[in-house]
Amino acid sequence: MKKSVFYIPCYPKNAKTYKIIDEIRQSILMCDGYGFEEAFFGEHIADKHEKISSSLMIAASLAFITKKIKLGTLTTNLNFYHPSVLAAQVALIDNLSKGRLILGIGSGSNRSDVELNGLIDENNYLLSLEILDIVKKLLSNNQLINITSKNFKISSKKYGSQTLGLGYFDNLHKNRNNLEYIMPALNPNSRNVMNCAKKGWGIVISNFCDHEVVKNHVNNYLKHSSLSKKQALKKIRLARFIHVVKNKRDINKTFLSKSPYMQVLKIIYKKLKKNNITGCFGDKNNLNSIAKGLIISGTSKEVSKKIKTMNNEIGELRNLTYVHVPLSGNKIYDDSLKLFSKNVKI
Repeated sequence: MKKSVFYIPCYPKNAKTYKIIDEIRQSILMCDGYGFEEAFFGEHIADKHEKISSSLMIAASLAFITKKIKLGTLTTNLNFYHPSVLAAQVALIDNLSKGRLILGIGSGSNRSDVELNGLIDENNYLLSLEILDIVKKLLSNNQLINITSKNFKISSKKYGSQTLGLGYFDNLHKNRNNLEYIMPALNPNSRNVMNCAKKGWGIVISNFCDHEVVKNHVNNYLKHSSLSKKQALKKIRLARFIHVVKNKRDINKTFLSKSPYMQVLKIIYKKLKKNNITGCFGDKNNLNSIAKGLIISGTSKEVSKKIKTMNNEIGELRNLTYVHVPLSGNKIYDDSLKLFSKNVKI
């Protein structure tokens, strides 16, 4: 399985943003050196727990200090951007990273973010797909712009000039013609899964998805994909909380209940419940039972075995995404990431 890492944007309320960014920067250098293939970053614009307001800016800031690891947004909330501005930023960051950008797309799961953008009564999902369609056209366009859609009219014909080079968008990095697109999969029967499968895009199954919900997402993707099973499975990433220790004694009976993983679960569970988004937890209705199914912990050998068992039950996935919780305040969580990268066999 391919290893990637997701820096979940959920931190203590009093955490300083510059410290969060510093820790992500130090961690990503380690992941790049240890052979992680991808790193993902979330974004929210108005949440005291979730202080990364632009995953694209984080990706841009890491482009110069990393060499091989791909940099992905999880997600960029498309309906918060004008299509032409977003297309220009995406092209720039793809060139900064020399073709390593993965564009994760969403419509804003945090309803307070959506409300601040004046979109609370809009069909955000369809709007985000409309914006993405325009962005894709802009990134592949070599002529003066003239695009009309339901909500946008984008043109450079009046003031553009072929002679002066005005009204033209920059291209993606020379190493490729198309971006890689992904979408998150959370609730059962997520329409993201079906849409991505049909378009050949990737999905990232949320670390908050119960085991049975994960299997449902995998089966739905395979059902709607025109790719071979082998190729389709390569498009599916599964995110999980993973904690690796050197010795069994490092995990006692109270470890998980006091860990940052449980703190994140408590925060996100309350938010999802407020927005009536709890289907991802399956039939489990309390945090302790939810946590047992979502957190994989143990020694390197134990975690390797648990992941292998899980993967055999789900369907031989090719990509596992380690969910990292920055600013945990304890070295053992950084050590866990190192042990996972070096010693866990998947």
